[in-house]
Amino acid sequence: MIAKSVIQAWGPSFWLTKGAGWLATVKTPFIKDFLIRQFIKLYRVDMTSAVRQDPSQFENFQDFFTRELKSAARPIHGDSHSIISPVDGTVAVAGHYTNNTLIQFKRTATNLYNLTLSRRIGESGQYAIIYLSPKDYHRVHSPVQAELVAISRIGGTTYSVKPSNHNRIDGLYERNVRVNCHLCVPKGEMLMSMIGAMIVSSVRTQWEDESPPNQVMVAKDIEPRAFQPGEEMARFCLGSTVILVVPDGIGELRTLEAGQTVKLGEQIGVIQP
Repeated sequence: MIAKSVIQAWGPSFWLTKGAGWLATVKTPFIKDFLIRQFIKLYRVDMTSAVRQDPSQFENFQDFFTRELKSAARPIHGDSHSIISPVDGTVAVAGHYTNNTLIQFKRTATNLYNLTLSRRIGESGQYAIIYLSPKDYHRVHSPVQAELVAISRIGGTTYSVKPSNHNRIDGLYERNVRVNCHLCVPKGEMLMSMIGAMIVSSVRTQWEDESPPNQVMVAKDIEPRAFQPGEEMARFCLGSTVILVVPDGIGELRTLEAGQTVKLGEQIGVIQP
């Protein structure tokens, strides 16, 4: 068991993540411009909605990966009672959960208590797991009008979170690096969890000067910080997946299907007033 844990923590995915992280910060023009151009071509990245579109305008690959969009590119739909998609991405799985358990696939699941480490969310409700592919916009925005009342940054492994891994890695999301945001809305708390993965282990938030090292940190209360729907909260420095959890009595998500594409600002549910 010890050997297996060491391999998981310090195996190929660890060194791939480290190497990619270093390469993403290289500022040498011919290197970073080449990387950006090849990435755009390989993943068919749509740059028309980006503020900066030429590779030479970015400081490094990481700057390109977390590129900002034009203000009109993602209109926010709905009102103060709406739940919007916090990201551009693809629904990996969505539905109802019971007993604090989010179903990943037929025989695999993620436990909410293990995901958040100690701070409890309602035992039943609805959830959506949204996967961000390499070509997607990688900033994360508030899904609701709410106060951020607690956060946790929790260390872990860097398993790939592509949807095909849902059926083979039990507890996939509770194993990986993650940042949990507890959002207070009129009827209680909902959760937005940002999951790091292979090559993607860094999440930079709006309330931290720099990304602190990924480490186990039990969820802690903070001075409440207000966010409006669509207001930027964080960005993935190469990465990954967002999980929305809406407990019963808090609100309701619309029916979302696996494989469905969602865009930032698109209304996907409502909260109870």
